[in-house]
Amino acid sequence: GAIDATVAPLVPLFGERATTPRREAALAALNGVLGDHLVDARNPLAFDMVLRSEGQTLTLTPRALAAAFPQRSGRVAVLLHGLCMNDLQWRRAGHDHGRALARDLDYTPVYLRYNSGLHISTNGRRFSALLEELVGAWPEPIEDLVIIGHSMGGLVTRSSLHYASIKGHAWPARL
Repeated sequence: GAIDATVAPLVPLFGERATTPRREAALAALNGVLGDHLVDARNPLAFDMVLRSEGQTLTLTPRALAAAFPQRSGRVAVLLHGLCMNDLQWRRAGHDHGRALARDLDYTPVYLRYNSGLHISTNGRRFSALLEELVGAWPEPIEDLVIIGHSMGGLVTRSSLHYASIKGHAWPARL
């Protein structure tokens, strides 16, 4: 109850508004610390797991992905942030790790945003299913899939591989 009372005034401040990197960082920290509680309380500040590009959530259909990535390749790099972080934090001091991969190695960068306050196995299971959806919807066959995980992102990746083997997902064959 005390957590809900403390977080309740934040909902109007962080609710449905135009996003900024500072806002996203504050919400990511909140989700990292209280993410499981936010989900249990059905709080609108809880992050859903989504794939994003340029801070925008991607729709996983061939047409929408083709529109989002007109210069795409069959080489996709998925970048996973760490605890209390978000997809925008792959940028620092004018450097964007995803764009560098695109420029230097011809990878199309896709960023995962997830609630790092949830259990790693919960995120791993969801990430595995999301990757299966991404591979199935990519406008052309993915010839090379790379996953780059920072800190907790690496643990979520390892967990996703476990769940992919249980479910018989096709995406690990492209790693």
